[in-house]
Amino acid sequence: MVVEKAAASPPVPVGERRPQKQEPLGRKKKIRQQVTDGFTVKALMKNSVVRGPPLAGAFKERPTKPTAFRKFYERGDFPIALEHDTKGNKIAWKGLVEALVSELILNCRK
Repeated sequence: MVVEKAAASPPVPVGERRPQKQEPLGRKKKIRQQVTDGFTVKALMKNSVVRGPPLAGAFKERPTKPTAFRKFYERGDFPIALEHDTKGNKIAWKGLVEALVSELILNCRK
């Protein structure tokens, strides 16, 4: 038994056909990538790029703030001096440590 297929629609004449959309040669589709934060649902999507962490500034030069120790040291209030040696810098006392400690104790009691 031969079953005839029913035609869905009559054939459209060539002049009435819609032109198919074609992209110009040499150009490709631009893939839009969205920039997202890490550990989010958007980070798991296909066209997503995870943004890196912000810079911490660990190697950025920071100015030193003046401290009370620096002020007293530069003024010469402390009886110490830096001794430059081949092994490194050391603190050298200008007088006997015991005499300096007893002098400090006497000054604090006044």
